[in-house]
Amino acid sequence: MTSGSSPVATATATVAPSVNANGGVTSRATFLGAFFRPEGPPPFGVFSASATDVVPSPYPSPGSADYCSAVAANGVSIMTGYPVDPTKLSDIVSLGVKWTRTSPTNLYDDGSHLFGSGHYTFADFDSAQCSLEQHDITPVIAISAGPVEYNSVPGTLSPQAQPIYESASDFGQWCTAVAKHESAAFPGVTHYSLPGNEVNSNSTAFPGGAPQVAQYSQACYAAIKAVVPRAFVYGFELNMDPASQPMAFVQQMNALGCSIGTCYDGLAIHLSLTYPIAPSGTGCFPEATMQCIAAMQSAAGAPVHVLISETGYPVPSSVPDETTKAAAIVAEMKLFAADPVVDGALYGNVDECGLYPTGYFFGGCLIDTSGNILPGYTALAALAAQSF
Repeated sequence: MTSGSSPVATATATVAPSVNANGGVTSRATFLGAFFRPEGPPPFGVFSASATDVVPSPYPSPGSADYCSAVAANGVSIMTGYPVDPTKLSDIVSLGVKWTRTSPTNLYDDGSHLFGSGHYTFADFDSAQCSLEQHDITPVIAISAGPVEYNSVPGTLSPQAQPIYESASDFGQWCTAVAKHESAAFPGVTHYSLPGNEVNSNSTAFPGGAPQVAQYSQACYAAIKAVVPRAFVYGFELNMDPASQPMAFVQQMNALGCSIGTCYDGLAIHLSLTYPIAPSGTGCFPEATMQCIAAMQSAAGAPVHVLISETGYPVPSSVPDETTKAAAIVAEMKLFAADPVVDGALYGNVDECGLYPTGYFFGGCLIDTSGNILPGYTALAALAAQSF
């Protein structure tokens, strides 16, 4: 998602998508997204488990013309010191992806609570972004409130992982560090997401409940805006399962003062339409429908843009086979793209899930575990080439 592909914080609308006479979307630049995650073991991370990761030393200065490729005195650059998996990269490039949801790994990159203020290392995160930049793919930076390491014995190097930053202020400092780094190293990056994944259903991430989510979100939002005033920030990465009560959660955040302009500019939601897709006008629940987008705007209490930051079609639980899944993916993406308040849609499982015993792919993968291209990949790539 390039800078300007969704509204800046003060905007009230985006340019409407181009639609042909039959109602099909013909042009929606930079609409299709996918995951590209530095953290996590394969298959979830983009770095090989067997790779020898070496930080370039001295580290290049952000903003330099050869920031990604400059070879340091120890013989490596950012990209060669932390090489991403070329297959992972090729999978999203060939799909036609133009934006990703990519996260800095605070557990490893934030050393400020171990070694002192200002100690941050972004080599892994930078390598992922450099690889994306080469292919004109721009990340939405998903900043999470944990896990992170603190010294278990104050004043002594004694790393201990904690599930969340000890205070909203600590989290705000991390958000400031990330925003400053992005502004210097990748100034075209202006889209962020906070404060973690599916915070309306992940009780372990925020043991203090809704008030803690609000406090941490406010701190991070203010930190990002102080560094990059034109940044566009999406909130909450909402689980849209009915049991997670996403609309009630947004209303609760509003009541806590965590709303448009204090915690977010738009909302990030995880929405996969139920197969078969419900007719127009069908309510949001109990089935997931397009009406969920309008319901989310109503919950926010004001017009708000939405990023569908995770979607997919699992089989066989929702569709009978891979060929039907391919058609369903295209139909869903066309519906999403036809709604001008939807800034983009991310297909969540390009190549990150295994087979059901029946032979279909759990989570709706587009590439099988042997690297074979499934019908859904081909269909979505064709749609992206034509419309996205």
